[in-house]
Amino acid sequence: MNIRRILFTNFGLRMAALVIAVMVWILITGKQRTYEEKAFEVAVEYFNVSRNIDVRTVRPDQVRIKVRGTTKEIRMVSSEDFRLRVDLAGVRHSKRMNLFTEDFLEFPPELEVISIHPKMIEVEVEEFMRKEVPIRVRYRGRMLPGVVLLNRTLNPEKVTVFGYRSQIQDVAVVNAERDVQLDTIERTQTVRIPLQKTEEILRFEDTDTVEVTIEVENRNAGPR
Repeated sequence: MNIRRILFTNFGLRMAALVIAVMVWILITGKQRTYEEKAFEVAVEYFNVSRNIDVRTVRPDQVRIKVRGTTKEIRMVSSEDFRLRVDLAGVRHSKRMNLFTEDFLEFPPELEVISIHPKMIEVEVEEFMRKEVPIRVRYRGRMLPGVVLLNRTLNPEKVTVFGYRSQIQDVAVVNAERDVQLDTIERTQTVRIPLQKTEEILRFEDTDTVEVTIEVENRNAGPR
C-alpha cells in the first residue's frame, strides 16, 4: 500500500512535469537541428608565384558564397573560416587563366556550399624579361667657329632594361632625356644625362644615366 500510495500521490503533477520535460527536450534538440543559410565574401589569394612572374590581374578579387548548415554550425563560423587560394606553382610564362572558383575554395567540411558567384575567376600573369639595348644621344646645333669636334663617346653604350616581356621585347633603343647642344661647347667635356624611362620599362638594371664625352680642339685659344 505504501508503494502504491507513493506512485499515485500527486500523479497528475508528476505526469505534467514529465510532459514538460519531454517538450523542453524536443525544443532543444529541434533547435539544434534547424538549418540556416549565410553569405560570405571571400578574398582571392595566390601563392607559389615564380620569381620571373607577376600577377597582373585577378578578376574578381572577391567571391561571394552562400553556405548552409545547422544553426549552431552557422553561428560558429566567420569569413575567416573560408579561403580561396590559387596555386601558381609551375607557371613560368605569360598566360591568362580562367579557373573554376569551387576548385580552389576551402571551407569547413560540415557546411554545404549552395551558391558561388561568380563561378569562374580570371587570373592573368606576365613574365618578366631583361634586355640589353643601345643608348641613343641626340646632338643639336653646330660647333662654334674654330672649335673642331674630334670625338664623342658614350659610357655605357648599352643598358639593360627590365619589364614585362610583352612590352620589353619591342624596346629597341633607350634615349637620353635631353640633347647635347654642340654650339655651347668650347672645350673637351663630359656631361651626365639621365636615361628616358618610358612606360614599357619598369626599371634600368645597372644604371639610369649615361656619360657623354665631347672631345674638341679649340683653335681659337691662344698659345699657353
